Amino acid sequence: MGMDENQWIEQLKEKADSKMFRDVHFTAAMKEGVRQRIHQRHSKRMVRWSRFAFPVLTVLLLFLAWQVGLLSLFSGERQASKPSEQTTSVPELLPGGSLDVPLLWKASPRTETTANGQPFFYLGNKPVRIITDPSGFYEDQQQRVFWLLDAGQMKKVELVAYNSEGRRVELGSYSVSGPLFDAQRHVPTGVTLPDPGIWKLQVNADGKHLGQVFVEVKTGVSPANRELVEPIIREYVERESSELGDLGKERDVTIELLGVEAPDAANRSVYAWVKVLSKDPLKSSGVSAPMAFQIAYDGSKYKVTGFQMPEDGNRYQSSLQQIFPQKVLERIQTRP
Repeated sequence: MGMDENQWIEQLKEKADSKMFRDVHFTAAMKEGVRQRIHQRHSKRMVRWSRFAFPVLTVLLLFLAWQVGLLSLFSGERQASKPSEQTTSVPELLPGGSLDVPLLWKASPRTETTANGQPFFYLGNKPVRIITDPSGFYEDQQQRVFWLLDAGQMKKVELVAYNSEGRRVELGSYSVSGPLFDAQRHVPTGVTLPDPGIWKLQVNADGKHLGQVFVEVKTGVSPANRELVEPIIREYVERESSELGDLGKERDVTIELLGVEAPDAANRSVYAWVKVLSKDPLKSSGVSAPMAFQIAYDGSKYKVTGFQMPEDGNRYQSSLQQIFPQKVLERIQTRP
């Protein structure tokens, strides 16, 4: 800084000497006086800066610390709000190898196609598919199923069903037949599933799992069974005399089916709420009650082979429980 001051003084002196101080002679003492004033002014500036420098630096440091604190806080919040990455364990398997995640179970897709110019539809995908009634499966009612197999030269298969809650139903062992439609082999069977929901129909052969099809089992009575049993029940109730003889021969009959159990093609247990009104004004007005019917195939046609009604009075509730299965009792109690 010394050289800069001296150069500045010399330049100032030359300008002053050439203009307003050209007639004034600067002595050495005067030069020293000017130099001292300049030095004092510079020192005051330094003192003034040093007086404010510490507070300013303090404020800057506090601001930087605050910024760093905020960044740490936000970073911590982001880490806290971000779900922790945890390794999800593989769900345990139900019997038959099905994952214990029932919500992921869904019915296998239906596909329509043709084979040798003949149209057909199936559920599932190779190597195991099924052909069944388009209306689908209904609880406790046997459904005719053709299993289409494309999985080697097996001679016999074991069929088993699992629902999404882990229930297992053995469907039996069957010999394998030849080609059907576009499949290498097939097996015709009947399948009865007891509860509504999604079921896995699994095929095993020689202790190995070949494949499966997922189906939905519905609540209620299938269209085919409804069409079969309603006319039979109506005809029987119109003529029944031991329990309904007081109503006369002319009757109006209303049938509300509550359930059907059809374990095979030949037999049906039918549960219904039946309302019977006499057309004869001199007879009893009518009956409205739950009834149970046994229907069987006699070699030529289906007919009612058994009929039950709950008893009157204090025997009503106990006889009701003896006649009807639990799921039908629940429907009787909840019907309007």
